[in-house]
Amino acid sequence: MACPSLPDRIALRAPAKVNLHLGVYPGRDSRGYHRVDSVMIALELADEVSVSRAETAGVSFSLPLGIDIEKTAAYKAICAFEAAFTPWCSYHADITRRIPSAAGLGSSSTDAAAVLRAMAELDGIPTNDPLLIKIARALGADAAFFLQPNPALFVGSGDIHSRSFPQLRMPIVLVKPEAGVSTAEAYGAFDEDPASPPAPGTMVQALLDSDIPAIAASLYNNLSPAAVRLAPETGECVAWLRGQEGVLGAQVTGSGSCSFAICASDEAAARIASASPWWACATRTRVSDGRSSNG
Repeated sequence: MACPSLPDRIALRAPAKVNLHLGVYPGRDSRGYHRVDSVMIALELADEVSVSRAETAGVSFSLPLGIDIEKTAAYKAICAFEAAFTPWCSYHADITRRIPSAAGLGSSSTDAAAVLRAMAELDGIPTNDPLLIKIARALGADAAFFLQPNPALFVGSGDIHSRSFPQLRMPIVLVKPEAGVSTAEAYGAFDEDPASPPAPGTMVQALLDSDIPAIAASLYNNLSPAAVRLAPETGECVAWLRGQEGVLGAQVTGSGSCSFAICASDEAAARIASASPWWACATRTRVSDGRSSNG
């Protein structure tokens, strides 16, 4: 059966994220996952994703990833979507990578979610469709967040939406050492010396109040010691950020190795990025115009 007479191509942005609160609990469930409280916010830094209808599934990346295309979350997203929604046709995704890998910024998950969003938009499927969300959750804990990348608390294994927060513009600077940290390795290192996190209530209230100084003061990540053990320069990066003028608060994001700082101004973020001895990027938190899923 031929593909239906609908739009054939869509391009959108796949934003990076930082974790404002990441609380990992000791122990794993029957699936091998930890319980996680994750408060995430998307950034303007983004990959560029273009998805077209095709006869067979395919993905092209602007940079080599070092793994087979068939093993990428983006490719798996196409196969899962095709099986669930469009067995009569498939899709090809072209992805321009701008988000560093193995950094805790969600690069793999955001690409996969952007591919899902694009295919859903091509076929008139809402991003809150339960089956689409199920597919996203199976691709990675952060992928469900990236389907609708507004500030939010995710619970369960970090893949179940609990509540959303008002959108908020904040200047951000990212700093990453050369070494990356794989998520699996970070959680393995956490298991060697686990620590129970506090509840995310303080961060939740700060976001509800849109109180940027309180948000900066409440940054938390109990996975960061594991990231620092695996990539010691990660600790140097976050310590350096905390010592910079104009930084309101700094923390490691996700499983590392990238750290981020909330800054007093865009100018401060740009100045700090320019002064960094490591890879750095001045950006801001993403505020959608609400007109489409492409924002």
